[in-house]
Amino acid sequence: MQDLSRPELRSRDVGGHQPRSLAGIETPRTLDEVRALVRQAMTARRRLYPISTGRNWGMGSAMPVTDDNLVVDLGGMNRVRSLDLEAGFAVIEPGVTQAQLAEVLRGTPWMLNVTASCADTSVIGNALDRGDGCIRSRVHDVAGIEAVLADGSVVTTGGLDPAGRYHGRVAGPDLTSSFVQHNLGIVTAMAVALVPRPQTIALVHGRIPRDQVGIAVGAMTGFLRRGNPAEGLMRVRELSLTPGHGDWVLPAGVDPGLFTILGPLMGSDATVELAEELLRKALIEVEGAEALRVVDAAEVDAGDPLYPRALMSQGVPTCMGVHNALGTTSCDQIDEGPMGFLALLPLMPMHARKTEHVLAALQTAVDAHTTALMVEWNLVSRHMANGVMQIFFDRGAPDASYRAHQLRNDGSCVLRANGCAIYRSDIDHAAADVWSETSTASLGMLHRLKTALDPDGLLSPGRYGA
Repeated sequence: MQDLSRPELRSRDVGGHQPRSLAGIETPRTLDEVRALVRQAMTARRRLYPISTGRNWGMGSAMPVTDDNLVVDLGGMNRVRSLDLEAGFAVIEPGVTQAQLAEVLRGTPWMLNVTASCADTSVIGNALDRGDGCIRSRVHDVAGIEAVLADGSVVTTGGLDPAGRYHGRVAGPDLTSSFVQHNLGIVTAMAVALVPRPQTIALVHGRIPRDQVGIAVGAMTGFLRRGNPAEGLMRVRELSLTPGHGDWVLPAGVDPGLFTILGPLMGSDATVELAEELLRKALIEVEGAEALRVVDAAEVDAGDPLYPRALMSQGVPTCMGVHNALGTTSCDQIDEGPMGFLALLPLMPMHARKTEHVLAALQTAVDAHTTALMVEWNLVSRHMANGVMQIFFDRGAPDASYRAHQLRNDGSCVLRANGCAIYRSDIDHAAADVWSETSTASLGMLHRLKTALDPDGLLSPGRYGA
């Protein structure tokens, strides 16, 4: 166990959550070391809270949900166990970062579904918490897992075998999704579905007047539902809600009078050309959409503001966007930097009238707490949009953190009242969000499953469940 007096092991959190007390930190590097640690902890009845790289910014960073947990830092488990370049799967450990896996895939027919976060974030950690990549929701990247249960036994799911080879889904129940946003075991490996490297990647970018956002969301929904022939996750983002007064802050360069349409169109030359034509037709009634840029991602210059997004659309992770938003030059500074940051992640409406209604309700909360909110729609399918609401605050201002947390709490209530359920939670609300959105019968089933696998409730207590 490591010395908690060391500054790098104290609770650090860009979100300004209430600090949690830690019982210690362990850094296993192999599956056998994780198994031994779990057995020892269960005998001593000590709570364990696994993290991957701990960069869960805006949602608690590396902090556990409850006090007195022994944090299990899996960052040292960083092997790419296998790479199947014929079928397109990689089997990796929790400490494997976006940058590491992307480098392994460089020059191959496959690429990683990169997120907009730091290059040094864990692929597994983000996928198991249902993060969104540039191409699709990352839950679709989770093909199978290896996990250590509370008795120290090892299970594999989805066709991942005990030797670390991935065969594809096999006959019988597949429990892979049981380990997404839950606390049944410690995931020590995952089979990741990779993305075929396309012939063409075009990047769509447009800055649109604020009053067109409802129409734009509806138009983008129509584009998807009528059939987008290309791959890629389209976003409506950087829609800012600002109070009429107060000391609110937004990242440098954000214009509250505009929002952005952004995303890649991926496929053959002909497919991308057709997708661009259909997209422009879908946006014909959106004022300002005539200036939409559609550029070859490979030809975007390093000096272009689109450059970070162009890299990510090509499966190359970068920290530039995070650094620009939070005003730092290193991701190691974010948890102690000058800019605070919280995230609120609801499902979002996909048509114009309800979009405007939800935004008007959120504006009331923004005004009440004199804190700005930035809204993003990740159009993850024809049926659903994942929302990403970012709350920035000055950590040096006396009550800015308090107001930001109150805005997140009230915003959550406003969203639920308008039918927008939370799909991904922070350390303050993970258990409550599950209880509020799940039926009594389903809660009972989750409780029985947790009790059967972890009868003393010592693995990740409070994380997405009882």
